[in-house]
Amino acid sequence: MVSHVGYKDNQEHLTAKDHAFAGAVSGFLTRGFLQPLDVLKIRFQLQVESTLRRGGGLYHGVIQSAVVIVRSEGLTALWKGHVPAQALSICFGVAQFWSYAVLTKTANEHGIGERYSIHGVCGALAGTCGTLASFPCDIVRTRLIAQGTPKRYNGMVDAWRKLLHQEGILSLWRGLVPTLAMTAPYTGLTFYFYNAFFILASKSFGDGGEVPWLSSSAVSGVASGVCAKVCIYPLDVLKKRIQIRGFEEARRQFGKVVVYPNAWKCIVQMWKEEGILGCYKGLWPSMLKSGCASGSIFITYEATCHFLAHIHSSRENNDIR
Repeated sequence: MVSHVGYKDNQEHLTAKDHAFAGAVSGFLTRGFLQPLDVLKIRFQLQVESTLRRGGGLYHGVIQSAVVIVRSEGLTALWKGHVPAQALSICFGVAQFWSYAVLTKTANEHGIGERYSIHGVCGALAGTCGTLASFPCDIVRTRLIAQGTPKRYNGMVDAWRKLLHQEGILSLWRGLVPTLAMTAPYTGLTFYFYNAFFILASKSFGDGGEVPWLSSSAVSGVASGVCAKVCIYPLDVLKKRIQIRGFEEARRQFGKVVVYPNAWKCIVQMWKEEGILGCYKGLWPSMLKSGCASGSIFITYEATCHFLAHIHSSRENNDIR
C-alpha cells in the first residue's frame, strides 16, 4: 500500500498538475461539508467572554451555539462566508499539494527524500505557499462570518471592494505574520504526522487493495489533523483576533468589544483578561473540524490521485497497443 501524498518514484503517472487538481477537489468537497464547524470555531475564537456555560458569553457549547445562530440568524448563517471559504480552500489546496509534490520530488532528486523529517519541512514550505496564495480570501471569510446584523458586507466582492476603499490594500494581508507562524508548523506537522500514521496504519490494516484511502488514509488523516491542531491552536486564536481589527463594532451584539492595536498587545491582554483558557477558545469544534477536514482532505486527495493515475495508465496501455 503506497500513499499518493507527495512525489513517489513508483508513481510516474502523476504530474505536479495532477497533484494540484487533486488538491483543489479535496479542498472543495471538504469545505462544503465542514463549513458550519468553521463558523462555530471562529465565533468562539472572537468571543472575549468565557466559553464556559456560566461564563457570561453568548456561545458556550457546540450544539448550543449552533442553535443560537440558527434561531437568531437563520440556518444559512452556518454557511456564512462559504463562497470566500471555498475560494480559500481551492486556492490553498492547489498551491499546497502542488508545491508539496514539487518539493518532495526535488528532495528525492537530491537523495534526501527518504529522510523522515523531510515530510515536515516540505509540508511547512507547502503551507507557506498555500497561505500566500489564499490569504485575501481568508480575510474576507473571517469578516463575513464575524459580522452580525445589520450586515456591513453583502458578499465576497462587496467585502473586497469596501476593504480596499476603506482600509487600504494592506487590510487584505492583516494578520499575515501570525498566520504564517501558525500555518507553516501546522502543515509541516500535518504532513509529518500523516506519513508517520500512514506507515503505522498500513502495518495494522495490511494491504487495502484498490481502496487504501478507506483504511490507512482515513485514520492517518484524522489523527494528523487533530495532533497538528492542538499543537498550534493558540496562534489560530491570535490570527482571528487580529483579522477583525477595524471591524470590532460590527460584533457588539455578540458581547464585549475589545480593540487590539497590534499582535503583542492582543497576546498580553488576552493573557491578563482571559487566562490560558482564552488561548484555546473553540478548541473542541476546531479539533472536530480539523480531524474531519484532514481526514476528508486526504481521503478525497488519495482517491482523486488514484483515479488520475488509473486514467494515465489506461491511456499509456492503449497507446502501446
